[in-house]
Amino acid sequence: MGCSTWEGVQDDPANHQKIVTAAARGLDACQSRLDELAQGNVTMLEHSRQLMLTLFSFGYVPSYVCVGKVPYDGSNAPTDSSNQ
Repeated sequence: MGCSTWEGVQDDPANHQKIVTAAARGLDACQSRLDELAQGNVTMLEHSRQLMLTLFSFGYVPSYVCVGKVPYDGSNAPTDSSNQ
């Protein structure tokens, strides 16, 4: 439940890429989640380790928040939605 608030994909058209944010319990799982969210191979740019309070284990577990980027290709470039 808490991890989903950190996850998402944002377009960065100025740099022709998408910025992806994910959270998981380990770095490998974080990389997998980045790839899954972006539906491609994401280059991890940074990560931070945090402790998350869990309701079920009544304690803290290590968690990673990762940020990565994936360049646009012909199939995932954003469309120009300007109405001017």
